[in-house]
Amino acid sequence: MVTNQPEPQPRETPEDDMDDMYEEEPRRWAWGAIASVVLALALVFVGYQWNHTASRAEALGAQVSGLRAEAETQRLRAEDAQRQVDVIQKRLVAMSAEKDSLAERIAMLEKGAPARPVAAKAEKPRATKATAATPSRPGATPVATRSATTKRAP
Repeated sequence: MVTNQPEPQPRETPEDDMDDMYEEEPRRWAWGAIASVVLALALVFVGYQWNHTASRAEALGAQVSGLRAEAETQRLRAEDAQRQVDVIQKRLVAMSAEKDSLAERIAMLEKGAPARPVAAKAEKPRATKATAATPSRPGATPVATRSATTKRAP
């Protein structure tokens, strides 16, 4: 009679455990190595970005201080220009008032002065270029009418 006995299962030996351990460990080590390389690259990238950002922040700080100085200069120039405009406006008001007073004075003088005859003005002989150019000495030539060749050299 044959009895059915279960088949004996192979027992695990310590060597089998060691083989399993060596098989799994390289897989863990590979993932760990990959993760550490990725983390190292990320750290280098973040460090580079940090350094780049710090230098950029310094450059922007310098630009901001330069722009503040320029803005202050422009503000001072605007104040000076406003002061000049105020002075010019005051002078304009003063000149307008002076012009008005002179116009009133002229109007008052014209009303009070007798009318002059126009014929008296026409009787005066006027000097013309022809009469002004005639020399008082017979052989003299006026300097204004001399040509460049007849002028004396100093």
